[in-house]
Amino acid sequence: MKASDIRGFNYDGSWGTSGLDLWQHHQHGTMAVEIARAKKHFPGWNVARWWLSDEAFYRNPDRFLANFEAGLSTFASHDILVIPVLFNRWRDPVCDFGGVALEHIVPGLSYMSTLGAEELFIHSDADPARKLAPMEKNHARYLESVVGPHADDSRIYAWDLCNEPFMGGYAEDPKHFITEAELRWLRWCYQTCKRVGANQPLIVSNYTSLDVMKMTEDISDIIAFHPYYLWNAAEVPSVGGPGTTKENFRTFLDDCIAMSQRTGKALYASETVWGAHDDAVRTEQIHFTLSELNQRGIGYTVHALQHSLVADLHYASYGPVGFPEAMHFVNPDGEMRPGHEAFNDYC
Repeated sequence: MKASDIRGFNYDGSWGTSGLDLWQHHQHGTMAVEIARAKKHFPGWNVARWWLSDEAFYRNPDRFLANFEAGLSTFASHDILVIPVLFNRWRDPVCDFGGVALEHIVPGLSYMSTLGAEELFIHSDADPARKLAPMEKNHARYLESVVGPHADDSRIYAWDLCNEPFMGGYAEDPKHFITEAELRWLRWCYQTCKRVGANQPLIVSNYTSLDVMKMTEDISDIIAFHPYYLWNAAEVPSVGGPGTTKENFRTFLDDCIAMSQRTGKALYASETVWGAHDDAVRTEQIHFTLSELNQRGIGYTVHALQHSLVADLHYASYGPVGFPEAMHFVNPDGEMRPGHEAFNDYC
């Protein structure tokens, strides 16, 4: 399948509030029901971007791996390929999903970080006696255990190394010590996945920023990005960038196409379609965004499938709601949100 043919959803289960919560209390039966039901709603669904939790793996590796394997089988039974999200760097101030903290990858941000930059995340088979940094040891074991045994698994379309890195003003300066450390860690993740034999494409899912996309292009076998048209941007004056008007959103997409052509790499929208509490407003976003992507031959996994307690995937009566409002396609009762069958118009 070409990246341009991807038509799918991001998936987090309905039962948890964060990555750790979802995976520590994994409900495979509920997941199987949600996937089967959604495939009937959206028969053209062919790829799922499935969010994992390295934090849950560290606490119970055997249970995590068993649930991961069961989930892959469930998706495969519905002819849905999977893009597992290995790490997350999006930190939400309203309802945090969890993931890799900067203290884990930037020397000196934590009093526990006693190793220097040159010693962090430099795993080398040539020097097996080298003492690994604590987080390097955790991250290496996670990638070796999850990616390694599935390095040739035909159920996996690609591995998403990290969701939305560089989520801070520091990323505007490529020489900033945090930017350099985060990029060094991402390169280490890429190299480690290659070392353990990953034959599927490796991607990094960047937020709506050409500059950040350029920073990770050399470690992206497919260029992945999050094209969001922020219809409610006026509500938050500090929000800027290429998604604040339809005109600059279209220009941004054209710039991304130019980058794809210049690098010879396929382009894939791993998240897209901004949220709204109002079903009619959200449906309008589906039509506008997916028509623009389809016109340019960009494949996508919209955000997101199932109503969940995770940030941005629920109504206000279920917990804190942030700027994106509600981004789910399927309601708590299993019924499709009104108008959201519009997804099928673009498959």
